[in-house]
Amino acid sequence: MLADVLGAPELINRSFAPSPRDFHDGLIKNVASHWIDFNVGFENVQVKTFEKYAARLKEPVLPQDRQDPAFVLPPYTMVDSEGDGWADVSDRLWTASVEYAHAKGVASKLRRVIAASSARTWGRLASKHSDGELVAWISGLDEFRVSSESELVSYGAALRECASRNQRVFALYGGFLSVLFSRHGLSGSSHGIGFGEYRDWVELPTSGAPPARYYVPKLHRYIGVDIAEIIWREFPELIDCECVECSGLSPSDMDYHGLMQHSVRVRAAEIEKWLDMPTPQVIEELERDASDFRLALQRLSAPQKVVRRAEESCAHLTMWARVMSSLDLL
Repeated sequence: MLADVLGAPELINRSFAPSPRDFHDGLIKNVASHWIDFNVGFENVQVKTFEKYAARLKEPVLPQDRQDPAFVLPPYTMVDSEGDGWADVSDRLWTASVEYAHAKGVASKLRRVIAASSARTWGRLASKHSDGELVAWISGLDEFRVSSESELVSYGAALRECASRNQRVFALYGGFLSVLFSRHGLSGSSHGIGFGEYRDWVELPTSGAPPARYYVPKLHRYIGVDIAEIIWREFPELIDCECVECSGLSPSDMDYHGLMQHSVRVRAAEIEKWLDMPTPQVIEELERDASDFRLALQRLSAPQKVVRRAEESCAHLTMWARVMSSLDLL
């Protein structure tokens, strides 16, 4: 379907993966123009698409009320290293998109995406462009994985360098750490309802609605409802939330939409509380919450396998504190 949208069925090949050499000028222009037309022309959107979201929202979603997107992200490619040829393909796609968008009168909507497999590569690519606004995607950058620490520090440093050049950066993926990275120049990130906090570019064989999970305010992350329920029964102070969706309910008492609405309210509260919090206080609160969880989990009455899962759910907090300390020293 994507190949059809891009007007490039030749990109579908079961024998070998596309290479930079395959992107000749004709293909570049074709992909760029088809993508912009798709984004700014919604006349052919099927009515059933609106009906689907109307059913989910339980409110009217009418085709005649549709609006064009505020921004359009032209096609781009993931860059593994600066010499692999894919950065050049992305640059050519951007140039062709800008030329076509000017002819269509929508050039002001375009925002350049820089996608790379590492933070250092991303930072070097960003330094080569003078755009005032950039969109970032670092493939597989999981902010909850403890082994991501050095990569997260590199990411924060790259954001600071962009800020020093007066470049605003918006991240395609990110969780709570993207809120903390606002102090280092990140202007925003996509972390909507149940949205994945990171994405590996060689992924998504299928997609669908996010699973039912509980967003724990003190952990700043989703965990399984079963684990959240077990912790809540013995240590409710670690799980409790004061939002209107929770109203004293345990995690397992909430339905799917309640869980999603709870997560949105908690994220909004996180941004309000943490966005301008002094970094020393951020570090102190992260370390304190990590300590509270570790001490409680040592006394948790549950099978060892469950305890291990619970412990894994809070290991990132001290790592985040170290990341913030390292960036504060740069």
